Amino acid sequence: MAGLTDQQAKALQLDKHISLTANAGSGKTRVLVERYVAAVRSGAGVGQILCLTFTEKAALELRQKIGERIN
Repeated sequence: MAGLTDQQAKALQLDKHISLTANAGSGKTRVLVERYVAAVRSGAGVGQILCLTFTEKAALELRQKIGERIN
C-alpha cells in the first residue's frame, strides 16, 4: 500500500501478532484496516481475527472503514 512508513508496512506482515500503539493521527486505524483486509483476503475467517480498541467510537470507525475496504 502506497504511503506507508516502514513501521506501518511491518505491521501488515501477517506472520506475527501485533499490538499497535501510537499517537493520534499516526495511521493506526489505517494500518489495522489494511491488516484486517489482508488477513481476510489471505483466507482468514472473520471469526479468527481479533481487533481491540479502547473506545466504542474507535470500534465503530474501524468497523466502518473495514466495511468500505471489503465491499
